Amino acid sequence: MDERTPRFLLIVRERLRLGTEDAYDRNERQLAAACATLKCPHPYLALADTTRPRDVWWLNAFASLEEKDSVDASYACNEPLMAAMTPLSKRKEDFRESLTSTMTAFRRELSTSTLRLDGARFLIITTAHDDRATAGAVFQAADGRRFVIASASEPGVAEDLGSRMGPGATVLAVRPEWSFPDEAWVAADAGFWKPSVAPRQR
Repeated sequence: MDERTPRFLLIVRERLRLGTEDAYDRNERQLAAACATLKCPHPYLALADTTRPRDVWWLNAFASLEEKDSVDASYACNEPLMAAMTPLSKRKEDFRESLTSTMTAFRRELSTSTLRLDGARFLIITTAHDDRATAGAVFQAADGRRFVIASASEPGVAEDLGSRMGPGATVLAVRPEWSFPDEAWVAADAGFWKPSVAPRQR
């Protein structure tokens, strides 16, 4: 397996209220700009469902739980960043119907492929509660839920993977303008990441 596959993924999902999409977009761009200019301690990836654009997903990848704790502490210690992010994060409550946050661990022995975030323009995700085989990298939550994730760089490949992963699969498009990208993601697909403010102002 590719060692670039994260050992842990924090998966956050938001469901937006109908009619709030434009305000949410402006708010997320402000959050991304704050992260780019005020030394955000960790990259994050924003995605939106290609068929239900009000469903927004966020991924944070970690090499260890200790790294996650260190990142949390770094956020807390960065007073200028927190001062900028706190009111913008609070405002998101007006835009969404629901919010879930799930910490997951990579299950190498259950996975049929690796997860490459660098070069990915789409992620395809389905959930499972058993050991049934499906194409992708498996990340398991503490309650036993499994997120099976595959990546693609082209929409046709993403749709094909979604069909192979079953009717419950969700095709998500990466939103560079909402993300704070890792330098490796930008290096792998510089043209795609041009809408992101982070590589220019980091």
